[in-house]
Amino acid sequence: MKRKKSDMDYTFLTLVIIMVCVGLVMLLSASTPAGNARFGNSYHFFFRQLLFVLVGFAAMLVISRIDYRMYKPYTKIFMIVCLVLLTLVLIPHVGVEHNGSRRWLNLYFMELQPSELMKLAIAMFFASMIEDNKYEITKLKGMLPFFMWIGITAVLMLLETHLSGTIVICGIAVVVMIVGGANFKFFLGAGAAAIPVGLLFLRMDPVRWERIMSFLNPFGDTQDTGYQVVQGLYAIGSGGIFGLGLGQSVQKYSYLPEPYNDFIFAIVCEELGLLGAALIIGLFALLIIRGVKIAMDAPDVFGSLTVVGIVAQVAIQTIMNIAVVTSSIPNTGISLPFFSYGGTAIMVLLAEMGVILSVSRYSKKGAIG
Repeated sequence: MKRKKSDMDYTFLTLVIIMVCVGLVMLLSASTPAGNARFGNSYHFFFRQLLFVLVGFAAMLVISRIDYRMYKPYTKIFMIVCLVLLTLVLIPHVGVEHNGSRRWLNLYFMELQPSELMKLAIAMFFASMIEDNKYEITKLKGMLPFFMWIGITAVLMLLETHLSGTIVICGIAVVVMIVGGANFKFFLGAGAAAIPVGLLFLRMDPVRWERIMSFLNPFGDTQDTGYQVVQGLYAIGSGGIFGLGLGQSVQKYSYLPEPYNDFIFAIVCEELGLLGAALIIGLFALLIIRGVKIAMDAPDVFGSLTVVGIVAQVAIQTIMNIAVVTSSIPNTGISLPFFSYGGTAIMVLLAEMGVILSVSRYSKKGAIG
């Protein structure tokens, strides 16, 4: 069965463009005070993010024109390269440390975060393994190779004390496997074993452990471990239904730490209110739904599961970020897709959108006999 190449999914492309534009506007608003205070330039973070967005858009358009099936033979190499990069991060003077976490490699012109690349790598690699059907994924024995790759990745991520990234990557892998035919019950036992291991790694870092435990009562220590969460809640509460107005946030002025990063959704709530926040959540939902439709119309298992993995990444990160900002789960430090400041994150995310657009060009609707 041959597949006729058709136009990309312009509805999905439009949603991506809207999300990027709204994200840039909110980043500009949230980062202005910090940019002025730290660099004497209110537009410092905005211009850097805009540069990364332009590079990401160029990559997205190029990747969208390439047949995604060309990547399949190289997925294992991509996975191994990402594991090597995650290992290099742990080496002193090679990996870069920020706020007690070592997650970056210094490339001089920017800092690369290998975990962002791993999100795409594990989705594509597992999709390739499942399509090749070398392992009976419906049986526990066939799932062991997948668990091995997940385990190696998780250990490296936890050594970085990157709990949120570990959860996201494991979540991507699990979703791809379940959609690919794995039995959900096998994950219950694996999860039961993984949770205490993850907690043990975190317990080895007393400072980070205290911050996570402060989730139980963030107002119990508003000047230290609960400070960021409490300031985020103040921002959300002060926004009310209609918000204070775009650019009118008070919490971004030295109250909420790094409001342009993990807690940018709090600024969204403060400036745009409940209605604005609901609209943005709705845009995320539309993007995810459209991505699922593209996955369902994909011409092969590799394309379908790759899209599923990327969509799962966006969904998991969005849900976790909003849950952290609203103090629904412990503060583990996770970015909001399209909104949070971060060069590697936005460039890789837009490249992933290019992969989805590439798959959409070979939809079943374009099948010919």
